[in-house]
This record gives sequence, C-alpha cells and structure tokens, in this order.
Amino acid sequence: MKKNDPLIQTLLTLTLLCGALTAAMALVSSLIANDIALPTDGGVGLDAGTINGEITVVIDAGHGGEDGGTQSDDGTLEKDINLSISMKLENILNTEGFSTVMVRTDDRMIYDEDADTVRSRKSSDLHNRMKIMKQYSDCVFVSIHQNYYTESKYSGAQVFYRPNDESSRILADSIQKSIVSSLQKDNTRQIKQCTSSVYLIYNASSTAVMVECGFLSNNAEAEKLKNDDYQNSMAVAIADGIKYYLVNKEVNPDGKQN
Repeated sequence: MKKNDPLIQTLLTLTLLCGALTAAMALVSSLIANDIALPTDGGVGLDAGTINGEITVVIDAGHGGEDGGTQSDDGTLEKDINLSISMKLENILNTEGFSTVMVRTDDRMIYDEDADTVRSRKSSDLHNRMKIMKQYSDCVFVSIHQNYYTESKYSGAQVFYRPNDESSRILADSIQKSIVSSLQKDNTRQIKQCTSSVYLIYNASSTAVMVECGFLSNNAEAEKLKNDDYQNSMAVAIADGIKYYLVNKEVNPDGKQN
C-alpha cells in the first residue's frame, strides 16, 4: 500500500487520537491522585488541599469600636463595612477549605485593659493586631478598609502592600486584578507600597496587604459599598485574588508572577 492511501491515513489518525486520549486519561488520574480539581468555572483549578503546609489567612477588619474610621455623607461608618466584607471573605475561604483567623468578629477595638486614653487605646489596638499576625509566622495578612478623599470624584479599589516584599507585591497585584476584572472594569488604579503611616502593613513580618475597597467620599460608590450583594461580590473578588496567589505560590514557590 502507498503511504497516502486513505486507509493508512485513517489508521494513523486513529492511532494519534488513541495516544492523546491515553495521555489525557493519565493526566486526569494524576490530578485526582494528588487531590487537584479540574477548573469548571474559569477558576485557577486547584483547591486548598493542594497547598503544602497549611497557610493561614489572617483577615483584619479595619477600625472598630470607638474608632469608626472614615464615613460616608449619610454617616455610614467605615468600620461596619470593613467588618461585613471581612466576615463574608472569611465564610468564602472557609467554605473552600482554607484556614482563616479573624482579628475581630464584632464592633470593638482590641486594646489592653490598662489603656485609659484614646491615644493609648489606638496604639494598643494596633500592637495587638500585630501580635495576632506574628502568631502565624507564614500567614497571609489581609486588612480590609475603605478610602476617603476631600474631592468626591475619586473612586475605585486600590491595594497597598508591605514595602520591599515581593510576595506581598504579588498578592496585592493578584487581588487588584481580580477586583478590576470582576467588579470595576474602568478602574485604572495601580497597587502601591504602604508608607510608614500604615503601621500594620509597613511593619509586617509576613505577606501583608491592605485592600481599600472603594471611596466612601464618592456617593455613588458609597451606595454600592453599603449594599450587601456588592459587599459579597467584593469579598468573592478578594478571595479569588488570595486563592490565585496561594495556588501559584505552591506551584512555583521560587518564581515570580507577573
């Protein structure tokens, strides 16, 4: 028979298809054996079980108690939105098998009992939040906040990260891109290193970021940030950014992500 005989060509094609099918089945078997889930919804395709050595996500709902943070024109306090988004974020991560720790779960500061002035209570609160972070040496620390500016035209989430720390920069970039792609497609803000004015992130010893979810000084954005559904969407976007970072940290622990 000649090489270009239709029967020969058909047999060759079937052989190649069989080889590809065998390889695909082997890949699926390997994924199942290693507890790696195939992506079904555009996600990263790996679950918490694939991360070697459980990494705890410490979620810090900014402010609380007598420290209300900033506020919108109608008096909605930042501390309440921070806590609501943080609680939703915790629930999402827990549902997917990730280990989390909440810095606060109610409306309070976490200062020492002997802190008897506003200044000392705020200082004690920050130091106690730092202590929680340091209890988990290899944690990912995510602090949730809302922004404010004197001009109401500004809007959009922005993520700040621990200075001179590549892992924190990568995490910030992952969360920023997730928020923009799913919620704020016109947002052109860039991630930035924290300055010394942001005590927790600037002095962090672990991978640490602060997520400013939006501007309470912008009335339209403030209305969104007060909305339960929008808060849930924000929490999902932040969670997706965290998961993407953690999965890529495991797959390529020494490599740099773009």
